[in-house]
Amino acid sequence: MKRKIMSAFIAIMLLSVLIIGLLSINLVTQNYTADLESRLVTNAGLLVSFLETQRITPDEEAFIAIIEDLARSENIRVTIVSHDGGVVYDTHADEQLMENHENRPEIVKALENGYGKEIRYSTTVNQDMMYVAVPAFVMGDMTHIIRLSMDLSEITALTRNIVWYIALSALTGLVIAMVLGFSLIDRMVIGIKDIVRMTQRMTDGHYDSHIYLTSNDELSELADHFNLMADRLNSTIKQLSQSNARFTALLASLRNPIVAVDRDKHITLMNSAAEKLFNLNAAEVMGKHILELARHTELDDVIQEALEAQSEREIEVTLRDPVEKTLRIMTSRIYENEDPGKTTGLVVFMDDVTEIRKLEKIRSDFVTNVTHELKTPLTSISGFVETLKSGDIEDENTRQRFLDIIEIETERLTRLIDDILTLSEIENIKIKDQKRSMSPNDLLLEVISIMKTIGKTKEITIRHQISEDLPLVKLNEDRFKQMVINLVDNAIKYTPSGGSITISAKQEKNNFVLSVKDTGIGIPRKDIPRLFERFYRVDKGRSKKVGGTGLGLAIVKHIVLSMSGTIRVESQVGTGTEFIVSIPATKD
Repeated sequence: MKRKIMSAFIAIMLLSVLIIGLLSINLVTQNYTADLESRLVTNAGLLVSFLETQRITPDEEAFIAIIEDLARSENIRVTIVSHDGGVVYDTHADEQLMENHENRPEIVKALENGYGKEIRYSTTVNQDMMYVAVPAFVMGDMTHIIRLSMDLSEITALTRNIVWYIALSALTGLVIAMVLGFSLIDRMVIGIKDIVRMTQRMTDGHYDSHIYLTSNDELSELADHFNLMADRLNSTIKQLSQSNARFTALLASLRNPIVAVDRDKHITLMNSAAEKLFNLNAAEVMGKHILELARHTELDDVIQEALEAQSEREIEVTLRDPVEKTLRIMTSRIYENEDPGKTTGLVVFMDDVTEIRKLEKIRSDFVTNVTHELKTPLTSISGFVETLKSGDIEDENTRQRFLDIIEIETERLTRLIDDILTLSEIENIKIKDQKRSMSPNDLLLEVISIMKTIGKTKEITIRHQISEDLPLVKLNEDRFKQMVINLVDNAIKYTPSGGSITISAKQEKNNFVLSVKDTGIGIPRKDIPRLFERFYRVDKGRSKKVGGTGLGLAIVKHIVLSMSGTIRVESQVGTGTEFIVSIPATKD
């Protein structure tokens, strides 16, 4: 910047000197030529007056003497030209060798106007000359033309001197101006550089920067304005940062996904819950169309309707990308500050109701299944009771068989109600607190002893492989035994006579692992994911024959979950099934 200012300063100064020099040279030249012309005209007038008054010819010796004396004293060249252009006499050349001057410009003008003047180069004396021609009249007739001329060498020398002095003055002034200019520009540039450094710091985010200049000029005033602007900007940015921090914290704390779009349905805002829902980073989709966030035309249609109608909308949609989710969508308009009646965009609130809908479906299915499971035995009991009450059954054996059926159905109802109550109790969070750390060895041996007796009735062999150094597990004793009994009882039901069941328990890393493996009928692969659903049966007809309620494995799963464990199934049709339970060990 310093170089630019100095260059401009020098250029302006040189241009000014050049203009002044040209004007000075022109003025001097004009004054000199005017003075020279006046002298020539005066002398020419004297010669003409002498000729006219004395009535002599130009070739007379007296007149020649006057001409030569004038030429020497005034350094003037005098030429006498006849009216036809012939040179009669010339003080600086042989008139006999000179050309006819009839066509000389000054001669032509003198003949036409009575006076002629011309500045041109003379080939006779090889010099720029000023010519003045005046006609002479004798007895009323023009007889000769008196032409006086003088070279302009003095003007050339004078001009050269002027140029030299101007150049010297310009150089001297330039040196002085550069010394003074550099000092002045340094003071200016230092202040400007300070302001630039301040603005750079503000660009980098240091809005508390200030600049102080001691000069009492416009730069100092500009620095004061910058300081005031910096203070206000710093205060404004702090307020905006605080508001933005509160707004960001509020958005982040909201568990509901929120997306804001403009009138063109381009995303302008997205909170962390929405990022998690769509498995995207907000920066990746900011400014993009809503369809690039969720490829669901129904959602796009709802937003479009809300924008066009300028009203709120609410709808429930199912998104399948990246995972299947059921969302309740609510829209709210964004109003323009200057015009509250104008909508600039929409805020889209999303409520993930996937789990609620699943629970509603589970509840509905549960009620349906319970109703069905209760209705079947109740219908049977009711039918047999009405038959017995009618008195139509006189055969004692038939009556007894009916009573046995009523008893079996009653026991079935009792088991079903007990399982439902057990499942409800396990789901109660208070059950989770009724646990203590202990080794499962004794509990497992107790259950195995009970189940071996049951297995013998069906000619099923129950083996066990239980490690003696099982880890401590935090459990509820009754629930743990119920879990093992349900698994073994389930294996007994679906294992043909002559089969076997192996119960093993060991420690793997920091987990207690229990396995119940049978040689039963096995489970088709397609049914394995639904095994732990309430009332789900792989073979409904066989399940009813063996007396299952459809809640046994659901109870097992909830007991395992209450102990923070996991359960998985490995099965092959016709070969057998293995249930594997893994429960974290405890150091208590």
